[in-house]
Amino acid sequence: MARNFLSHIHAGKVSPQALKPTITFGLGVACLTCMAILVLTGITLFLYYIPDQAKAYERILHITTTLRFGRVVRNLHFLAANALIILSVLHLARVVLTGSYRKRWLNWTYGLVLLLLVMFANFTGYLLPWNQISYWAVKIGSALLEYVPLIGLSLKSFLLGGDDVGHETLLRSFVFHAGFIPPLMLVFVGLHLWRVRKDGGLAAAEFSDGVKVNADPWLYRAEAGVAFSVLAVLLLLAFFIDAPIYERANPSHPPNPAKAPWYFVGVQEMISYSAMLGGVVVPGLVLGYLLLLPKLDQSTTPGGKWFASDRRVWSLIFLAIMVSQIVFIVIGVWFRGPNWQLVLPF
Repeated sequence: MARNFLSHIHAGKVSPQALKPTITFGLGVACLTCMAILVLTGITLFLYYIPDQAKAYERILHITTTLRFGRVVRNLHFLAANALIILSVLHLARVVLTGSYRKRWLNWTYGLVLLLLVMFANFTGYLLPWNQISYWAVKIGSALLEYVPLIGLSLKSFLLGGDDVGHETLLRSFVFHAGFIPPLMLVFVGLHLWRVRKDGGLAAAEFSDGVKVNADPWLYRAEAGVAFSVLAVLLLLAFFIDAPIYERANPSHPPNPAKAPWYFVGVQEMISYSAMLGGVVVPGLVLGYLLLLPKLDQSTTPGGKWFASDRRVWSLIFLAIMVSQIVFIVIGVWFRGPNWQLVLPF
C-alpha cells in the first residue's frame, strides 16, 4: 500500500469500536477542520488588513462591504474561531468522561496547551477589527491578568505593549495572532497526533476483541465525512450570520457594562463576587485539576468507556466545573446590565 501523509498519522488497522460515532463524535477532526478553515480564511483576510489604529477599522469595512465574497470569508473566519473554542471544550469533555487520558498524560498535556493556544488566538484576534466592543472587551480581558500572582502586571504590560490598549497593543495582537500562535499550534497539533499514533490510536481500541479493519478506507471516510460536514455547516451559516462590525473604537466612551469576550466573561463574573477567589484561586484549582487528572485517576477501567463507575468522582468534578462555568458565562453575557447589575435579558 502506498504511503502517504494519512498513513503516517494513522495506524494501518483500527478497531471497529473506534469507528463508532458515539465514541468520539468526530470532535478531534472537527477541531482540525476549524483550524484549517481559520488558516485559509486568515491568510485571505491578512492580504487586505493593516494593523494600524487609523486604518484597521476602515479595512474591516472594506473587506466586508467592497471585496467580492469578503463578507462571507470574514463571517466564515469568525464562525470557525468561535466554533473551535466550543468544539475544543467538548473534545476535552469527551476525553475526560471516557477516561481516554489514562496512561496518556503527555498527550493530555499537549491537548491542554492547544486549548490555551486556541483561547489566546481568539483573544488576540478579537481586537483586530478595532471597534468599540472589541476594544473594551480586550481592555477588560487584559485587566483580568492583574489577578495572576507575581507575573500578572508584567504579563499585562507585555501583551498590551504598555499600560493601556493602544497602537502597540493592536500591532502585538496582530503579530501574535498571525505570526506566532499559528506555527506554535501547528507544532502542538503535530505532537498531539504523533502521540495518538504512538499510544496505539484511540483509547476505544482497548475495548476491541482483537478484530481490526483497514484504516483505509473506513477511518479515512469517517474523518472526511466529519470534515466536510463541519465545512458545509459553517459555510452555510456564513451566508446568514454576519460577523459583528459595531462602531469604531472610542477610548473616551466606555460602554456600560464593558464585558470581556464571551469565553472570558465567566471569569469576569466570578471576579465580581471575589477578586481573589474568582481571579486566582478558582482558575488555579481548575487548571491544576486538569493538569493532574491523569495522575489523580487511579481507576482500572480502560480508557474509552463513557462514565465508568470507578471514575465517577472525577467525572462529577469535571461536570461541576463545566456547568458552573456555563452558568457564569450565561449570567455575564445575558443577565448583566449597566454597572454590572443583574437584569432580565428580555
